[in-house]
Amino acid sequence: MTMFGGGYLNASTFVYGSELQGRGYSSVEDIIIGSLIFLASIIVLMFLGCVNLYYIKTLRIFHNAFGWFWASRTVGEVMVNILHAGYNAPVTLLQPQNIPVFFGILPYILAYIFATGSCLMHSVVSLNRCIAVYSPMKYKDIFSTRNCVMVIVMMWVGIFASSAFLVVFPCNSIGYSPQHYEYIFVKCSPDLWRDFSVVGTIINCGCLLLCFVTVLTDISTLGRIIYIRKVLLVDHKDKNFRRDIRFFAQTSVQNLTMIIATMMIVLANNRSHEGNKIIQVLGFNTLLLTHINNALSLIFFNPEVRARIFGPKGMSTGSTSIHPTGRESRIYTIALNEKSVVRQ
Repeated sequence: MTMFGGGYLNASTFVYGSELQGRGYSSVEDIIIGSLIFLASIIVLMFLGCVNLYYIKTLRIFHNAFGWFWASRTVGEVMVNILHAGYNAPVTLLQPQNIPVFFGILPYILAYIFATGSCLMHSVVSLNRCIAVYSPMKYKDIFSTRNCVMVIVMMWVGIFASSAFLVVFPCNSIGYSPQHYEYIFVKCSPDLWRDFSVVGTIINCGCLLLCFVTVLTDISTLGRIIYIRKVLLVDHKDKNFRRDIRFFAQTSVQNLTMIIATMMIVLANNRSHEGNKIIQVLGFNTLLLTHINNALSLIFFNPEVRARIFGPKGMSTGSTSIHPTGRESRIYTIALNEKSVVRQ
């Protein structure tokens, strides 16, 4: 008998992939949690994600590097929620047995690809803004259309390639468990000493580290904005300043929910956590809440989008030509003047 998940596993009763099976009947708890997963996924997939992509395409202010990266991130989140709505929610509701192991593991591999991709894209958006305020003169060259496409393609290709680690290294598979409402480690042997995936643990910790680095990037961006506006005495009512503050508030809220989600994922670490369903549910569903928050942020923090949805209220959607990641010529002049002062 071998210790596993807080209890003991008898080698004679071990069945590979048993973690991925339903209990054969649906409890009230299964129906509630499965319905919530499905509803949250549909909200992100059918409404918020599509709204984001629609306005990124139709509003000129998003026809730039910011729009490219945001669209790529949104596609990743939509794909994750297709998996939730198409597989995770139904098996939670129905609790079927005899699920092929491959079908139980595949959703996690795909979720890893698209969730990690959207997380990386969010970090790229933060870096994009940081470079915009630190090097406005070089911004357009750095974030040309060609370079943006290259970054997006290379990132997704790299993530697809890295997903092979989940299957190449033995005994590191993770799949969705209908009974635990979470992606959990699939034990490959009753004699295995661990109840977690080493590769999965590295991935989870890496995502948490990336979120912290993104927060530091945003703090640096805010410091630069304050310096430009306060030290260089730019009017605090300036529309560029107001837009930069909106963006900082937007990314700060997003980063807060992302850190909470990744911390819960690291805490759960794809273990079964027998007897502690709170960790199981939060480890999975906080990411869903993060995706909802990310999609809503584009609407609430951008007046051009709100004007389209809720009516102009005296504001024309084409009244501003400021790109979220660009700078008017005046900001370039400020940067040049600043350099001149330093030289003097």
